Amino acid sequence: MSLIGNLSDFADNSTRSIEVDQRALLVAVRAGQLFIYENNCPHTRETLDPEGGSVATADALLLECQRHAAQFVTETGECVAGPCLGEHLQAVAFTLSGGDIYLD
Repeated sequence: MSLIGNLSDFADNSTRSIEVDQRALLVAVRAGQLFIYENNCPHTRETLDPEGGSVATADALLLECQRHAAQFVTETGECVAGPCLGEHLQAVAFTLSGGDIYLD
């Protein structure tokens, strides 16, 4: 397991890109809940955030690809709008222990 940080390192209702072992990941926090996905849009196979910054909507209900405006449900990774409708972001398994986040 790889330690990637503490939950307090990531702003609530926001996302942040990180790289771990040459893997581009997108860490999303919505209402205190943590979600980690491969930072790879199913439409173009490129990162969701080439412009940088958070890709979460104000309430973090959705994540929006900065390339083609595809929208994904934060809690499931399902694309609900845009060119990859019905596809999913690839979830990354993790363990949360005492606030520390470990990739499985």
